[in-house]
Amino acid sequence: MKWFQNISAIEDLRKQYRMLLKKYHPDNPSGSVQATQEINREYDELFDILQKGEHRESHAEKHTSAEEGLFKETLQKIIHFNIDIEIIGNWIWCFNCYGYKDKLKALGFKWAPKKKAWIWHPLPYNKYHSGDVPLDEIRGKYGTQTLRKRNASAALDD
Repeated sequence: MKWFQNISAIEDLRKQYRMLLKKYHPDNPSGSVQATQEINREYDELFDILQKGEHRESHAEKHTSAEEGLFKETLQKIIHFNIDIEIIGNWIWCFNCYGYKDKLKALGFKWAPKKKAWIWHPLPYNKYHSGDVPLDEIRGKYGTQTLRKRNASAALDD
């Protein structure tokens, strides 16, 4: 494997994928279509291997190939938007994105008014709590990674 080394869990694979996508996506100065295609090919291959291994070892939350495909596809569609993108757990959160609200809605994102963010998850969400959970608490519980920060100078063009 050229792009994914020493990966032993799907969560590690996702983190590495997000970092690689952030760096090598064709919309970035150091990115290219060829590198992105290689990354996607290796990701799919390694995901299938890890999923089979985890399926045998644990009863933890499972992610199907279809869900992983949707996750990747959704990231690919929004990575070039001039918005703040944050991955919290296996949810995609988009902040400072008023100019893209129609595009995000068309992609299946839902507006979270208390968080002032558009959110996406491949599966329907069942709320397990009755109160409002602060965003910092959600970040602490599930882990977070900022994938892209809005470019302030380009924000004037939105």
